[in-house]
Amino acid sequence: MKLLYLDTETTGLTDNSAIVQIAGAIEIDGEIVEWFNVRCRPHLGAEISQSALDTIGFQIEDLNKEQSPEDALKELETIFLKYVDKYDKNDKFIMVCHNYPFDFRMLFNFYNRLNNKFLGSFINYKLNVCTLNLVKTLQVIEVLPILENNKLETLCKHFDVSLENAHDALEDIKATIIVYKKITELLKK
Repeated sequence: MKLLYLDTETTGLTDNSAIVQIAGAIEIDGEIVEWFNVRCRPHLGAEISQSALDTIGFQIEDLNKEQSPEDALKELETIFLKYVDKYDKNDKFIMVCHNYPFDFRMLFNFYNRLNNKFLGSFINYKLNVCTLNLVKTLQVIEVLPILENNKLETLCKHFDVSLENAHDALEDIKATIIVYKKITELLKK
């Protein structure tokens, strides 16, 4: 099984917000084979929220020094191509994210904005894992307590997982992987 743990950092929450960081890990048959951390400047005309920049700890001046979104996509696909045959419909990553709908939507918009319609060459659209939804399900069936919220930081505290720099995509995905493994242990019981 090929899992793609992925987190994005963006300039806001709208469809015209820009991805400025895509980080993750690729796990094949239970072993992490690669970590990645791709950064880029916002696309031209991107919606940029100062509160989003404050949350992720980036300054617009620094972001504008990063590589172009086009180059970031090339870097990302170069990594993906090491592990997936984009022409084989059965050889795709299963994405694992803390908030899958958000990260997938932002990644999908990133691809489309760059006139690249081939995200499905790498990602299995039919199968994904959202740790946020898993936690909610476990709360409903009373396996996990209802917490003050289900943010990654809160779950890390609950599961005693270190999260040193929340809202850095690479740090967030490292924590997400550990939280996911702890959730799968609960599910197996």
